[in-house]
Amino acid sequence: MRLISFRLSGRYGHFLRAEGGASAPTYPVPPRTVILGIIGAVLGLEKDQPQSLLQPACIALSGKLPQTHWHKAKLRKDPPAALPRTVKKSHRSPRTTKPEKATLIGQEWLLNPVYTVWVSVPEPYFGELEERLMKRRWHFQPSLGLSEMMAELTYLKSGEASSLSEGSYHVNSIFPQKNGRLDTDKIFEDELVIHFLRMPRTVTPDRVFSHENYFMERDARPVPVETDQAFQTHSEVLMFL
Repeated sequence: MRLISFRLSGRYGHFLRAEGGASAPTYPVPPRTVILGIIGAVLGLEKDQPQSLLQPACIALSGKLPQTHWHKAKLRKDPPAALPRTVKKSHRSPRTTKPEKATLIGQEWLLNPVYTVWVSVPEPYFGELEERLMKRRWHFQPSLGLSEMMAELTYLKSGEASSLSEGSYHVNSIFPQKNGRLDTDKIFEDELVIHFLRMPRTVTPDRVFSHENYFMERDARPVPVETDQAFQTHSEVLMFL
């Protein structure tokens, strides 16, 4: 299997949690569905096309847990008063205007998020994606969750990934809970900090999401895992989202 590796970063990020209610908390890392959307933006695919055209896509992700900031966002509850169709020289604005109905909601923003992404998609998209990342050319501006939060994509390298036999490995990426067993003795010995995440993995054209449980290390340090789902590429051991 051939993989493309690139750095995904930005000043701010916000990946809305599925369970978010009145407030808007964020996942600390982009879910698999978001990464497919970013790849789709590079390739010029329409909104719901990456979920079907890029399958079967293999995606691995690594990154430190970013710092967060709660930001107050203004959410309008009704549209503003309509403007007149014609404006005369003698026109004056009314003394009283329609009151604005708006509310402030809390949004949790990620500060300076940086991730490393490894991806394999079927042809003809793999070759085009590799070329566009190397030449920094994309059809649509990739974003980190919200369109205003522009993403920076930096090509790192390409290479072959080979499947590893069942065993104990230090995994460099976030990995699904069901695909491996944590070596807790080594985790305590190395003083690792493991976070549990439940994030979207796939979405249908009708916007129906499926979710998966994941483990990640707070500082992106390798995690000892017993698994038969690991892959070796260059010096990294990866497990796919």
